[in-house]
Amino acid sequence: MKKGILLVAYGSASHCGTRAFRMAQEAAEDRFHLPVRWAYTSERMRLRLARSRTKSDSVLKALNRMRFVHFPHVAVQPLHLIPGCEYTAVREDCRASAIENPGFTISLGRPLLCSSTGVDAVSEAAALIPAHMPEGRAPGEHVVLMAHGSRHSADTLYADLALAVSRLDPRIHIGSMIAPSELHDGADALSAAPLDGFLRLEEELAASVPPPGPIWLMPLFSVVGRHTLQDMAGPEPDSWKSRLESLGYVCRPDLRGLVDDTNFIALWMKRLEEALVSLTEASALPPVNDYD
Repeated sequence: MKKGILLVAYGSASHCGTRAFRMAQEAAEDRFHLPVRWAYTSERMRLRLARSRTKSDSVLKALNRMRFVHFPHVAVQPLHLIPGCEYTAVREDCRASAIENPGFTISLGRPLLCSSTGVDAVSEAAALIPAHMPEGRAPGEHVVLMAHGSRHSADTLYADLALAVSRLDPRIHIGSMIAPSELHDGADALSAAPLDGFLRLEEELAASVPPPGPIWLMPLFSVVGRHTLQDMAGPEPDSWKSRLESLGYVCRPDLRGLVDDTNFIALWMKRLEEALVSLTEASALPPVNDYD
């Protein structure tokens, strides 16, 4: 049974992102000894990569390429944290490709905070975070991890992760750019203006650490990109660094994504292994209603 692996990410045109993706690819190749291809979910990023003559397939295009070169069985592993809107789009592309191509078997791996084996995936990921902290962090210093957040119902997994991490180290905080909302169902959830997640973080920090801190800032993203460099650590007045500094805190950014950490890569490889095992099963794709 000829198998292949498709890794999926939002995309990155930065040196840091390219290096991190290379680390993930090498980990997959070393562990599974199978051909590895890439797909990027961001159309804007695909166009940007294409202009620099870098290969930049969408999920559907990458699957079609793999089928064309005679890979009848493909395990797809997105480097996502939660099964939110972007992951759902990947799943629908996988379903569409499988339906349109009889005999083409596609297995979709779960994101970091979900598992198909019944293990507590949130606790599994939370256990890795204390070792992921900045090397220069002194005992007692607080760290803020910036997540993207989502208006999808799966954003509850960020809260679950924050709780699990706080039990391991109460000085580690997880905040989302988009705050959790009660609106998860139907058009109202999608049309509602995103809530500012910094406001909740501000309340949490005020109750636990007075200025000047210091406060370390780290991204809770797969790779370092625009959100990390601008929204988290940028000089603009609305970045988290600037907003924390305006409250009197001393901020120290640590610009490392999760894929820069071999422990998190290994956890994504565990999700990929689950997907490869399920290639032999009748129903390889996750249920449609996991978090819908």
